[in-house]
Amino acid sequence: MNTGTELSDFNVTMSNKLVRASHALNLTEKRLIAAAIAKVDSRKGQVVHAHLSDFKKVRITALDYAEAYGVDPKHAYSDLKEAADDLFNRQITITEYSKKGHERYIKMRWVGSVKYAKAEGFVELSFTPEVYPHLHMLKREYTTYRLKNAAALRSTYSWRMYELAKSWLEHCTKTNKAVQLTLEQLRDTLETPESYRWDHMKKRAIDPAIKEIATKDNLIITYQPYKKGRAVAGIHLFVEEDEQQDLFK
Repeated sequence: MNTGTELSDFNVTMSNKLVRASHALNLTEKRLIAAAIAKVDSRKGQVVHAHLSDFKKVRITALDYAEAYGVDPKHAYSDLKEAADDLFNRQITITEYSKKGHERYIKMRWVGSVKYAKAEGFVELSFTPEVYPHLHMLKREYTTYRLKNAAALRSTYSWRMYELAKSWLEHCTKTNKAVQLTLEQLRDTLETPESYRWDHMKKRAIDPAIKEIATKDNLIITYQPYKKGRAVAGIHLFVEEDEQQDLFK
């Protein structure tokens, strides 16, 4: 990039379906994917001759990664390579519903190929055609955030909760109503272990994530559990922006 603008200043934009899907990504993989999507955002406005070429050969350098996430440049390339190795085998599971309300599951992969260049200090990803529609020319039902806002988060649960909250922010703002999420939906989105009961999810994932987000962004996330019988079945989630905190940023 010749503009002098840092990668962390660009946006990460995905469809809400992709944000709320099950990814099973660790923190380093999340960072790599977010950096790659931000790279696509950085190219907006440039002349592109080949359709969807923005999504092919997205190069992330060790320097990009180190600067965006505040990691030691000496370890940045090894982090990138390890994340790219794992990412190549990762699946995304998206849940859709037919007109009659029947569940449909779609499985896809993030990337179709990965190039490694240790001596030159970069990895290069090519997003799969199935992922393109969830990143490209989105006009509605999408989530966007500045990469630098998520880069400060140090937990996978915090990042996933941050994206989930962002995906429901417009709904909560417009309707002034909470959104109902089942425990299974939360488990899939936050990627908590199947063995986690509600108490475990609350103590180890949800509450710590909300607490960290509150210290590093202007999102206010609140929730209220609801029950079926005696067991917690899910939560009512409400998201809003703290406009007063924005004044001091």
